[in-house]
Amino acid sequence: MSLIKFLKIVGKLKKVKRTGWLVAGIKNPESVAEHSYRLAVLSMVLGKKFNLNTEKLIKMSLIHDLAEGEVGDLVLERGQKQVMSPKKKLKLEKDVLKKIFGELDDKDQYLTLWQETQELKTPEARILKQLDKLEMIMQALEYEGEVNPKNLDEFWTNARKYLKNPKLLLFLEELSNLRNQKRSQNR
Repeated sequence: MSLIKFLKIVGKLKKVKRTGWLVAGIKNPESVAEHSYRLAVLSMVLGKKFNLNTEKLIKMSLIHDLAEGEVGDLVLERGQKQVMSPKKKLKLEKDVLKKIFGELDDKDQYLTLWQETQELKTPEARILKQLDKLEMIMQALEYEGEVNPKNLDEFWTNARKYLKNPKLLLFLEELSNLRNQKRSQNR
């Protein structure tokens, strides 16, 4: 795959809307590209605070959802229900990424980073998973403030399930306090 084809797939991420927000009834939700951008900025700012390889963390954040340019935003769970098996999603995305990275000079490095992200075996991968959920919560808070949807509690519950790092849990508490303040003001 040429660099131009690769960049076209990357560009598709600007149009792929995040499935969870669509299901929650958010009109005109963020795209995968918008999510990945803020996740990359979070990685840039927080990587050093966690004594991680920041460049690696940023790369992981930029490629973690790259397959969605071809397969869409596939979700594993919705509420308490599993929608797709993790094994099936992993295989589908890995096969797509092999094609996407096809002719790039660093294709093996990118595929390895993506695989590492999925396996959660390194400190960078584990923090990235948590930052991914934290970014989701920041977006939920924004949606709750802007469009006042029916209920985004399931996103908060999902994030709490994955966040383990004490510093990130404190940040989640700050976001939760902001949410509670906004809710009490709207009553």
